[in-house]
Amino acid sequence: MPHFFDREGSDKTNRSRQASALDERLRSLIAAIGGPHQAMGTATYGLDHENAQALRMRSSQPHTIDLVVCTTGDKHLIPEIQAVSTLFHHYPTNAEPIMLGFECHKLLRDARGRYDYYAFVEDDVVLTDPLFFRKLRVFDQHFGLHALLQPNRYEVLPTGPVNKLYVDYKMRAGVTAQYQNIADTPRLDMPFLDEAIGFERSTYPSAGCFFLNAEQLEYWAGSPNFLDGDVSYLSPLDSAVTLSVMKTFRIYKPRLEQAWFLEVLHASPRWIGSVTSIAKLVG
Repeated sequence: MPHFFDREGSDKTNRSRQASALDERLRSLIAAIGGPHQAMGTATYGLDHENAQALRMRSSQPHTIDLVVCTTGDKHLIPEIQAVSTLFHHYPTNAEPIMLGFECHKLLRDARGRYDYYAFVEDDVVLTDPLFFRKLRVFDQHFGLHALLQPNRYEVLPTGPVNKLYVDYKMRAGVTAQYQNIADTPRLDMPFLDEAIGFERSTYPSAGCFFLNAEQLEYWAGSPNFLDGDVSYLSPLDSAVTLSVMKTFRIYKPRLEQAWFLEVLHASPRWIGSVTSIAKLVG
C-alpha cells in the first residue's frame, strides 16, 4: 500500500497534497488498513451474552494478511495511526513521491513464494467483501493465468440522487488502446450461485488496486513490462497501479449489471458529489 500525505500541500485536485484534507485522508487510510483484516476475519469474535464470553471465529480457511504500508520521507500519516500499528508493517523509502508505487512493485517481487495472493492497494481503497479472494480464486480456476479480474471501485453518497457510483466504468477507448486490445476475448461468463456472472474487457481497467495469484506474480515479475520505467498512462501514479498489469494480462471487470460481484470502496470520494454536473443520468 503506497501512502503519501503532504501536511503543507495546497494542491486543489490531489487530496494527498491538500493540508485541509488531513482528516479525510486519515479516515481513509485507517479504513484501507482495517478493511481486509475485518473482511478476512483475522481477529473476529462473536459475543455470547449468556455466558459472558466473546468467542473467536474459527474459519475453515483461516487467513493471514501481511499488509505493508510504503512511505517516502516524512510525507505520511504513520504517527497518527499508531493505534492500529499491529495491523501493518511500515516500509519507509526515499523515493520520489510520484514514483512510490513502483517501490511497492519491488516489495511484491521480493515476496514471491510466500503467499497465495499479492495485492497493490492505494491508501484510500477499502476491501469489504469476505468472499473477495474466494471469488478471485474461482475466476482464476476458470480462466487461467492470462485473465486478470479487477474489482469495480465505487463511491457512495446517501443524499443522492446517485447513491452509489462505479467511478472507473468506461473512458475514451483511445486512452488505453495503445496498451491493450479489448477485442481479444472480450467477454467471459462463469456460473455463480443461481446465475451466470458476465465479465468484460474494459476501456478503463483502473481500480486503484490489483490482485495477482502466485502464478500471475511470477509471470508479471518475469515479463518485460515489470519495472520497465513506462509512466505514460495518465500519470505515474495511475501507471503504477494499472499500466504494467494492463500490458501483461487481459484485464476484465464484472459487467455493470453485476458490478457488485467484485468491488472495493473508494473511501476518499472524488466523483459522486459532482456526477450530475459532469454527466447526464440515463435510466
